[in-house]
Amino acid sequence: MKSCWLIKFVFLFLIPFSVCQRINDGIIFHYNNTYKYNVPYTIEVSKNTEFIMEFGGDVEAYDTPARVTVASDFANRTYPLFITARQQKGVFSWQLPMLVQTPDTLEQFTNISRTLCPHNNIFSEDQDTCEITNLNTPIVHLTSSSPDPIKVTIVVQTVENFYIKMNTVVNMTSTPSQPKYYFYPFDQGPNKVVDLDSQSIKKKFICNKELDTNEKVTLDRYMLRRNLRTDYGWLSKPKSVIVMIESDDDICAVVSIQNFSCPVFDNERDILYDGYYLTMTRRGGITLTQDTFPLGFYIVFIVKTSDDDCTGSVATNDTLPKMAQYFGWEDNVSVDTNDGRVKRFSFKIIQTISYQEYFIAAGAALGFFLSFYVLFVVAVLCQRYRPRDRPERLIAPPSPREGGDARVRRRRAVNDSSGSSAHASHRGDGSSSSDTDTELSAGAADGDRDVCLQGKLCVANLSRCRPRVLSARSRLYLWNVLTVAVFYTLPVIQLVVTYQRLLNQSGNQDLCYFNFLCAHPLLALSDFNHVYSNLGYVLLGTLFVAQVWRRQRAHERRTQQQKELGIPQHFGLLYAMGIALVSEGLLSAAYHVCPNSMNFQFDTSFMYVTSVLCMVRLYQARHADVNARAHATFGVLALIIFIGLVGVLNANFYFWVAFTGLHLVTCLVMTFQIYYLGRFRLGGDVVWRAARSLSARPLAAVTPARAGRCVLLLLANLANWALAAYGLSQHSRDFASHLLLVLMSNLFLYTLFYIVMKLLHRETIAWYSWVFIALTYSVWFGSSYFYLDLNTNWALSPAQSRQSNRVCSLLQLYDSHDAWHFLSATAMFFSFNMYLTIDDNLRDTPRTDIMVF
Repeated sequence: MKSCWLIKFVFLFLIPFSVCQRINDGIIFHYNNTYKYNVPYTIEVSKNTEFIMEFGGDVEAYDTPARVTVASDFANRTYPLFITARQQKGVFSWQLPMLVQTPDTLEQFTNISRTLCPHNNIFSEDQDTCEITNLNTPIVHLTSSSPDPIKVTIVVQTVENFYIKMNTVVNMTSTPSQPKYYFYPFDQGPNKVVDLDSQSIKKKFICNKELDTNEKVTLDRYMLRRNLRTDYGWLSKPKSVIVMIESDDDICAVVSIQNFSCPVFDNERDILYDGYYLTMTRRGGITLTQDTFPLGFYIVFIVKTSDDDCTGSVATNDTLPKMAQYFGWEDNVSVDTNDGRVKRFSFKIIQTISYQEYFIAAGAALGFFLSFYVLFVVAVLCQRYRPRDRPERLIAPPSPREGGDARVRRRRAVNDSSGSSAHASHRGDGSSSSDTDTELSAGAADGDRDVCLQGKLCVANLSRCRPRVLSARSRLYLWNVLTVAVFYTLPVIQLVVTYQRLLNQSGNQDLCYFNFLCAHPLLALSDFNHVYSNLGYVLLGTLFVAQVWRRQRAHERRTQQQKELGIPQHFGLLYAMGIALVSEGLLSAAYHVCPNSMNFQFDTSFMYVTSVLCMVRLYQARHADVNARAHATFGVLALIIFIGLVGVLNANFYFWVAFTGLHLVTCLVMTFQIYYLGRFRLGGDVVWRAARSLSARPLAAVTPARAGRCVLLLLANLANWALAAYGLSQHSRDFASHLLLVLMSNLFLYTLFYIVMKLLHRETIAWYSWVFIALTYSVWFGSSYFYLDLNTNWALSPAQSRQSNRVCSLLQLYDSHDAWHFLSATAMFFSFNMYLTIDDNLRDTPRTDIMVF
């Protein structure tokens, strides 16, 4: 064997021309160092015949890497063909046929192409690359154990458009066995154009090689243009670029971004070990910073052998009932793909905005929300210095039905006749006794009674608790929401920081559902703009807290008699609404650090809290004593969040049916509560009494005693039935958004109900409240357009979600979802002010004149 290796050594390194020599063990080596680029060669390889092919005939191919393509229809799994490509500083090997295990079968490919890593990259400033000779030619070794000759075709080519120019579209095709990659240098030259000739001369200069006269002139011009580039400081210096990728088919592919080094990993398994990678079908993108890739980066395109990673695995449910098919449910989902696995790519690299443009866009958003503070200060000053034309009314005149002795004072009792008549009338309606019958204060005097207008239930009947008790109950909302916010937000922040670190360390861009075409990194954040755009929730929530504090101070300066007028105040609940808005901003920002299905509830949890608190705020205005306690309210919120969690994790058919039933039953119970003014109790005899009334007086039993209230509630129930039917038919994975839609829709309906009932009872609304009402619904409807204009969708696979990615449309930093953040924060602020001021015209009205509805 020693003689064999000696002969092999002589054969490889001492004979510069074509030779054929037989060795004692029967193997024939064919060696030639004159093979040309771009010329296909057909040879035959067997266990007795091996080829060593050196492609050293083209010196001009130095600047771009070599691409080796080998094809053979005769190699098989039993006797594969082994290919080894060697360069001065690297060795690559693979085999034909290429075998890839897919979830369904074992795929094999008989045509393989590989790009050899360019160790002599002209953009490298490493002195080690200077030691690589100009003739860094590839040497390809072909061998097989097949007893029969295997016909093989081989061709070595240079990669076209290997060095990518900015804003230049590159079109290419790839297959699972023919991955491709390109190089983007951050040094684009003076005119943002890659000048390979000048870069080659610069490389020779760095390597201390001698330059001729023309090369020296070219180098001087290059350096002069580079030094004369307009530069306005670090604020205008671009630090990142966006890789935008398009395709016209749904074949699954992986795009990998790797650092400027060899080897370049270009198969499905190895790309996990270096750089960033993402899956895509029709669209993909990623933002890359020069801090991460100082000299440049390789863009690797790999077509996957199956589409499972892009479509997502859909588990079948053998127990799915047949009736589910009537609702549009199916056991599996089929994805149409083109015949073959040839995928066409079109990509380009564009420059992102500079730091100066970052500050302009960020400052514009900050200035917009700070303008609300300016308007608030102006309004305060106008109220402080406005002339008072008339003295403030301290005590409202008595109504004609009350007589001259009726005075406004603390309500500790209800007139016996009024209470009895109201009690009896509502028992006739099928409801139970009033919740306030047991709320009478022990120290109430027999003469200290108030009679409501026309014997109807008024706010005085439901506001007999002492103000100190109501204030203590209201403050519980504030402390509860603060406790929930702290204990909810801190673990969330810890989790998303872990997500961000995992994203940076693993390079797996499928972990987070960014709008990759409008995700601008800054510091440790991969998507700064979607985090920053939540600033409005925090600033406007804080401003609302300041408004409530000012209103509370004004209320405390009123006399005791004045405090007995108007709607009972629950400032703790209002504070809780403001804190909930601030918390929503913090949690939404945390969610957008790395948005995905597992943390989407962070973005919606305090939206649930806010909507429920707003409904409680409206209800407590007319039902001060029977309003829900803080612990009960947050218990219901905990149940809602738990239902949302189950829906995100496992929104199957049975869950949707159960939720729909719970939704409709809840609507029915709330309808009775609102219709009977909060005095309905679901007891065991309700059905019996209803049936008895129906049999005794059918027409009177089915005729509503309150026609207006009945019509409004009927419309609200129809809307909820429509929402339930829509949710059950769509059965989207995004259950959290459906739950939010249900809560927000009912909040809007209840608000409209409240406004209409005020108008039906001839109650006036202040002009500025009308302004807030108009702004609330206008901004909400405007913001809904941007909410529905999805740029991402975590209910789909990451590759499918990227099909919705779009470039920034607002100030070059924000997209439609950022606009949703801005407008929804503004709409919620207007909504809060509407709830704060809607009953201001009742400030000096006796509570006996304010009806309950």
